[in-house]
Amino acid sequence: MRFAWCVEGDDPDFAEGDRHSIDGYFYPMDDALTTTSEVQKATLWSGGRAVGIYYGHNWHPTFTPGQIAAFIRGEYKRVTKNGTVLKQLRVMYNEEEHDPTKILAVLSQVRSALPGVGLSWSPEGMQGGWMSPEFVAEITRLRVRVVPQNFWGADGSIQGDWAADAVLRDLLKRGFKSEQVSLFWDGKTIDKYRNAEGFVFTMGRLPWLG
Repeated sequence: MRFAWCVEGDDPDFAEGDRHSIDGYFYPMDDALTTTSEVQKATLWSGGRAVGIYYGHNWHPTFTPGQIAAFIRGEYKRVTKNGTVLKQLRVMYNEEEHDPTKILAVLSQVRSALPGVGLSWSPEGMQGGWMSPEFVAEITRLRVRVVPQNFWGADGSIQGDWAADAVLRDLLKRGFKSEQVSLFWDGKTIDKYRNAEGFVFTMGRLPWLG
């Protein structure tokens, strides 16, 4: 499992993705790239790929949790044509604020609106310290996959990788199960890690081969 984010205006190259074992593609919500026909291309390539849409951290700073959840639901309905196609479409909520009330409010409303969807949440790495047992229990109840970022940096730039085992342990000791967690790798360095599985940031950061 290696699911790559595609960013605004960056169409995925499926052949290049295959070279790096990419077997799923997540597209940005509310973007010209993200249409039903474009996302379907990934499901048809080389025997089919997983597909999803993601909501990026701080896209709408003034939105309430209810507005964020409504936006996500609206985008899911748009891309799936109100559930008539792409029923396998997954959803990821990228939220880097350390605000458990906000995170649970968004995720619970998305889960209520989309009870069967494959739902994940991506926080920063090494943030387990603020996650209470009650928070962990509710994330588990909502059937949300946790995808901690296995890289670090400031102001939107990636400056290095965390030790993957430390990022995983940070969540396991808070009460998450290993099967609930997938790491989010930097595409620029993922090929250094043999058999690394999880999500990849981003398609455009993969080391392109000639």
